[in-house]
Amino acid sequence: MFRSNTILTTVFVCLLLLACVAVLTEDAYAKDDDVVSPGADKKMATQEGLGSKEWDENQLPGKFEIGLALGSIVAMIGVIKFV
Repeated sequence: MFRSNTILTTVFVCLLLLACVAVLTEDAYAKDDDVVSPGADKKMATQEGLGSKEWDENQLPGKFEIGLALGSIVAMIGVIKFV
């Protein structure tokens, strides 16, 4: 079914990708004022009080973005169904 060279190449590429992800990535640090520390978002998570529940009108999508999203969904369904 599969040739051994194909399987070995696939395994090699997967191991190479794993090594790149393991070696080349760094720890993610949250910014706490001017000091970079890994626990900066802990302070934010433990803050007391509720956030505002008002919608920021500037950050809401416009009619064009909503139409584009709905059109993309319709196109995706059409491709899955008819292709």
